Formats: sequence, structure tokens, C-alpha cells
Amino acid sequence: MILIADAHVNIAAGTDRPFFRMLSVLEETAEDIIFMGDIFDLWIALPRFEQTIHARFIAWCRRQKARREIGYIEGNHEFFLAQEKGDAFTWATDRACRSDGRGTLFCHGDRINRQDRNYLRFRKLTKNSTVKQLLRILPAGPFWTEQIKKRLKHTNAAFRNRLPREEILHLLSTAQAAGAVRVFCGHFHQEAFFRQGGAVLHVLPDWCGTWKVTRLDPATGEVRHLHWQELRRLSPAP
Repeated sequence: MILIADAHVNIAAGTDRPFFRMLSVLEETAEDIIFMGDIFDLWIALPRFEQTIHARFIAWCRRQKARREIGYIEGNHEFFLAQEKGDAFTWATDRACRSDGRGTLFCHGDRINRQDRNYLRFRKLTKNSTVKQLLRILPAGPFWTEQIKKRLKHTNAAFRNRLPREEILHLLSTAQAAGAVRVFCGHFHQEAFFRQGGAVLHVLPDWCGTWKVTRLDPATGEVRHLHWQELRRLSPAP
């Protein structure tokens, strides 16, 4: 299973090209895939706001879900994706976490830090049905897109570059009490590992800064962080 977090794909930055090359490489493997949130720099999954890269990605996921599991966890840079595009994936969720029912919990991570009140307030104000309907009908779609981008950059600036250790350990304790032995999250744009009792938590590297993805072997629990070009060495699809 391949986990991809925080790609922040952006045409202006040219990161769309290596991202779609990576997807082509993944087509040749037998791996299930979970997109762990913030895959695009901004994705408002409503018709007037989507770009060609979003449509291209959705088409790829629709094709691939016939061959493998394709999961998607919304991050803070996705809006209304699970509601509007959920049928493009094996599963998609806008909840904070997703359990595989076998002891592994997957989270984007933006709601881990309960002290980040400015961001949590911003999330509550923007990710709701009222805002969704307003965005459908309001003119000046590009203007609102830019406003959301600016707010995302500045809302939690003080929290973005540090790991909230106490909050992460709280999540790990809660997950373990619910039967999880492994937790994966992104969002923090740095690689880290926590162990508490018999449970472990992996903070995933950000694709946009490292070109790394994470491979989980569900049978053994082995976890590797590797450059996406190393995916060529994995077992080919049958």
C-alpha cells in the first residue's frame, strides 16, 4: 500500500508534471493507494472552481479503482471533495480519520492540534453546507479562490512548522484505546515517528518538499519512506 501526503500539486510551480509521472509509474504496480490529503495546493470540488489537473486526476482514479483500492482523506486544502467526487474513489472521507478495521488508522492531521484554534475556527466557518451553496452561486469565483488560499497560508502560521507532541500522543492513546496499533498522518510536512505502549504513529513526509511516498506492507507492518522514482522497483501488477 502506498500513502501519499501533502503533494500540493500546482501548475504554476510545475509540480503537476512529476506528480502525473508518478501516477503513471504506480499504474505498473500492484499497490493499493491512499491519498492522505492536500494533494493539490487548493481543490474546491465544485464545477466553477476546478482546474484541468483536478479533472485529469479524477479520471485516473476512476480508471484505477477498478484494479486496486483508491482511498482519499480530505486535508485542509480540499473542500467538499468527498461529497462531490466520492464515487471516483473506492472510498473518500471528510472525517478526521479513517480506520481500515484491521488496526490501522489513517488521518490527514489538520485536526490533531486542538490548540490551533484559529485554523479550527476557519475550518468550521468554511467547510459547511452554507458556504458550499454560496460558492455555487456567487460570482467572481477566482477572487474567492485566492481569498481561501491566502487564509490557508496565514491562519495557522504559528503552528505549521512544529509537531504538537502532546496532541499527537493524545491521538495515539485514543486510537490505541479504540483498537488501533498503527496510525499514519500527514499535514506537518516533516517525517517523525512516535511509539506509546504497543502502538506506533508515523508522521509522513510531504511529497512537495521531499518527493517521498510511504509504503506500508499490511501483512508485516513494515513501513518505508521512499523517493517516488523508487516505485519502479516494486513488484509489477499481474
